[in-house]
Amino acid sequence: MIYFDYAATSIKRNEILEYILKNKENFDGNPDSLHTYGRKAKKILEDSRRKIAKSIKADSNDIIFTSSASESNNTILSNFKDDLIITSKIEHDSILNAVNKDKTIYLDVDKDGFFTLDDLKEKMTSDVKLVSLMFVNNEVGSIEPVKEIGKYLKERDVFFHIDCVQAYGHIDIDVNELACNSLSLSGHKIGGINSFGILYANKSIKPLIRGGEQEKNRRAGTSFVMGAYSMAESIEKTIKERGKIKELKTYFVEKLKESNFIFEINGSLDNSSNHILNLYFPYVKNEFLLTFLDMHGVCISVGSACRAGSIEASNVIKAMYNEDRAMHSVRFSFGFTNTKEDIDYTFEILKKVRGIDGEN
Repeated sequence: MIYFDYAATSIKRNEILEYILKNKENFDGNPDSLHTYGRKAKKILEDSRRKIAKSIKADSNDIIFTSSASESNNTILSNFKDDLIITSKIEHDSILNAVNKDKTIYLDVDKDGFFTLDDLKEKMTSDVKLVSLMFVNNEVGSIEPVKEIGKYLKERDVFFHIDCVQAYGHIDIDVNELACNSLSLSGHKIGGINSFGILYANKSIKPLIRGGEQEKNRRAGTSFVMGAYSMAESIEKTIKERGKIKELKTYFVEKLKESNFIFEINGSLDNSSNHILNLYFPYVKNEFLLTFLDMHGVCISVGSACRAGSIEASNVIKAMYNEDRAMHSVRFSFGFTNTKEDIDYTFEILKKVRGIDGEN
């Protein structure tokens, strides 16, 4: 199988899983237990926290371990449930489906998938207490102007949260440059084990999940040591793979331009993350294309994987263009297992798709 769906979740890294299994007893204990097993697990947990903090230029005391970036996003939103907030129309579902719509102002996006500081300034009021925006869009890869927005908000008494899930590992993240109060990350997008996320917060927040005193009373629940370790070990590898990922996307686009396919790129090539490419094929329905490629051993997606496996028009493409374009668009996202040979094979399969060249 050829896997071009890294923006949904990464293939797991065998060397990390093998290390965990080989050294399983170091991960077995509850890190809050005082015995030897607990202390071994605690050391791994805190070493991982420091590595992850360093990767975003943060203080490790500001790193909160959660079960997912969705939980991290929800935690921040829960602290502002009665306040007026600003977000954009192309956010992840863990934002769009969790906000109080009656108290939410939405930023529009252009046809390249970008919201703007000017639109934010126009919609900003003295009642806005939270701005929550993404760094890199999960469907078209647009790199959003969060740095300039952070500078603007820093001068105001407005909490700034950034969803950095798709940026992590692919773009340098510095919490000081971003001037954010919080951000969310996910381990499984870069090769870590599923169900582990990060919430960076440099201000006091109320916990979403209450119970024990884990994470300094900021998130209850027994810590997922394997998840923390796998994420911490994956980040350096992901950064080193940037060059390879860029080459793969460039190669894919070059082959598109050499082909006789009728297509358009959704979003901007010049200001997008190297691991995401979203394509519009006007004469091919995305559901058919996804199924046809899958039958030939190639895995892609038609948008976010967080819609319970459903195929419906992408809210991101609809916000950028329209519903019809959304139903003819697919996402290819690249990762460390991919090769140019994978792309060559995929193009041989694409050539067999009826209508991809505009002919019936």
